Amino acid sequence: MKSEVVINEDGKEELRMIELPSVGKEKWFKVNLRTQAVTESVTHLQLEGSYSSSLTIRCDGHRVECYGNPSRYGRIDNLWGYKTIDECVQVYNVILQSMGLPQFTKCTDYFFSDSRDGQAPQKVYNGALITHIDFTRNLAVGMGNERPFLKGLSTQSVGRSVSPYLYPDENTVEWYGKNIQKNGSTYRYLKVYTKTADLLRHLKKNTKHVSDEDFQYYDDLIQFTVVNGVVREEHSFKREYLKRNDLCAYGFVKEEDFEQELQAITEIRNRLEVSNMKYETIADQLLAEGICTNRQSANSTQMYYSLWLHGEYMDKTKSQFREHKRRLLMIGIDISQKLDITRAPLRLKESEIIEVREISAPDWYRQPINPTVAVKHLNHLRLVA
Repeated sequence: MKSEVVINEDGKEELRMIELPSVGKEKWFKVNLRTQAVTESVTHLQLEGSYSSSLTIRCDGHRVECYGNPSRYGRIDNLWGYKTIDECVQVYNVILQSMGLPQFTKCTDYFFSDSRDGQAPQKVYNGALITHIDFTRNLAVGMGNERPFLKGLSTQSVGRSVSPYLYPDENTVEWYGKNIQKNGSTYRYLKVYTKTADLLRHLKKNTKHVSDEDFQYYDDLIQFTVVNGVVREEHSFKREYLKRNDLCAYGFVKEEDFEQELQAITEIRNRLEVSNMKYETIADQLLAEGICTNRQSANSTQMYYSLWLHGEYMDKTKSQFREHKRRLLMIGIDISQKLDITRAPLRLKESEIIEVREISAPDWYRQPINPTVAVKHLNHLRLVA
């Protein structure tokens, strides 16, 4: 809902609410046959940009919604995209402006709503709210090392013992997904995947009707990911996570607020970046690294490793299990996960087995356009019914 200040009949200023235009694919009218009350609803409209990219928009006259990947919109790829929340929102804003809708504004204040049905009062902000946000990072593991790297990651849990799932083609490992949790988590999602496989999977769609120059550029991207062995981290934070952690208010939330959660894969890499060890040296390793302070505790943890190695039952609810798990995680072994001898225990030592490093875009890479002028460059913008 938009507001404006007008002068009323008494010559005084008055704040008047103005209904916004309806924007969507269809408008539905629902009639309650008992009360004859009529309610309206507007369905989402898909805006298609160039290179088979799209965004989704909706306005029911009171609220404006926009969804989709701004770093991908109007671009043939998004291997590297926008780096700030402001840049992403600005892409939405230039599109909203072109459609005669108000832009998303930053929150500057809030108040608490009245409590209802025994529930605690909720914060109500005076600006736009974020319901989903993704962060990505590109890593180079070396040509041909992508699958071994992902298999190593797939031996480790994240958070509170959230199990990984390695896809059958071994090109993706995920946590919180529907393959582990029924229907997937409504809280967050995390995956790491081989970027070459992803580019090849979308080759036909992304290069449909493109110029020879664009096709050659896309092929160069594929070759770049092959030579460097590029894998991509993708962290998704969903509505429930943002709401529960008070990270939904645009203007108040900052990129740094997610920094701790974004270290999940880095922490796994640090666990695995140790030299190869044999079963007989587990206790010695725990003592040498100061994880255990005496031989008795080191031997106890080694016993738990032995149980895990041979598939014996362990009560994961016991405090002893959690303590031994904590110790073994520090040397790259996650006993909360079922042992798969084809995947574990792989060791990632940057200087010995797989060198893992963040990778920068090459000079010829087409960086995203400044979002303040992006609307001028969004070719073939059209509505998709």
